[in-house]
Amino acid sequence: MKFSTRFIDILVSVRVSLVTAMLLLVVVFPGCSDSRPQHEEPTPEEARGSAHPALKAPIPAPAAAAPAAGGEPAASPWKPGEAFVVMGLKVKAPEGWLRQKPANRMRKAQFKLPHAENDTFDGELTVIPAFGGMDANLQRWKQQFKEVPEPLINKRKVAGMEVSIVQLDGTYMYKARPMDPAEAAQPRPDYRVLAAVVQAPGGQVFFKSFGPRATMEKWQEAFTDMVDSFAPAQE
Repeated sequence: MKFSTRFIDILVSVRVSLVTAMLLLVVVFPGCSDSRPQHEEPTPEEARGSAHPALKAPIPAPAAAAPAAGGEPAASPWKPGEAFVVMGLKVKAPEGWLRQKPANRMRKAQFKLPHAENDTFDGELTVIPAFGGMDANLQRWKQQFKEVPEPLINKRKVAGMEVSIVQLDGTYMYKARPMDPAEAAQPRPDYRVLAAVVQAPGGQVFFKSFGPRATMEKWQEAFTDMVDSFAPAQE
């Protein structure tokens, strides 16, 4: 009888221990009793709309910039006295010119010269490191006219640097993509090319502008002021 009583006591003790262990598991790991994914309940702020929606909502993509009329690069005003540097040369662009995103990788800078009152088209100035030298590029510029014009060339020094000013007049064979052989050129009469070729500290640089003659005459003094601003950039 003593053996049977002791055996029963042992069974009761084991059962109590098992029940106690199971209760401890439930208390320590309450989520284990449900295999479904657990989700946080929304806070009162989230339930009625977050007090800081910008922190919750995804950041919107920036709106695309509207293209300029005619599909040309967007332009912005050039501040008076503002300068840029190319090939070790510091240049001040005139007030009234509009800077544009360069149309291709060769161009280090690009500006729109707003047209004169009675002209239809704006002028344009591009800044390009020289490839092929002065003579080769002069021949190329002459070939951009319907009748090959005789260039006017004026040489001078600015801040100790050699500068050549080139002027060409006539019917300009305009191409939106000058290097595209498949594009047909559009004849534009009474046009002018006005260019400056400077031997900059980092190499030769071309500042080539073109447009209707009246527009280019409007900006002639500004072009000269730009050339006068040429100076070696400070290291």
